[in-house]
Amino acid sequence: MKTNLFFLKFILMTFLMWNVISCESKKSDNPLLDTQWNGLAKIPQETEIILKFSNDKIDVLLGNKVIETMNYTLSNDEINIEKNSGGTPCDAGTKGKYKYEVIGENLVMILISDECTARIKSLQGIVYKKIDVKK
Repeated sequence: MKTNLFFLKFILMTFLMWNVISCESKKSDNPLLDTQWNGLAKIPQETEIILKFSNDKIDVLLGNKVIETMNYTLSNDEINIEKNSGGTPCDAGTKGKYKYEVIGENLVMILISDECTARIKSLQGIVYKKIDVKK
């Protein structure tokens, strides 16, 4: 009887620990999740914007106003983006792929391919600085 109780406790503790570790690894799968980044995009003049990342969406903010929304996915060190709506001359549905790198408090994206040249000018080579988000 004691052996069965010990075995049951062991299985329960193992399951709980695995669950905690699993949740933590899922959080780290997306280093951009729930972050915001400030930078000077060329749209066409240099303008300060914020990239606000949520689960699968990027909001581009000018001041407090959302000027564009895009869906995104991450794969290794690449970010795939697709325009949903907004004021840039890109059509909804245009896709782009960038190599991205987070270096300390900086986010840099390097062009792989993009169907929208206006978006290239606002993302390519810009160093975005991380903004502390108050929850």
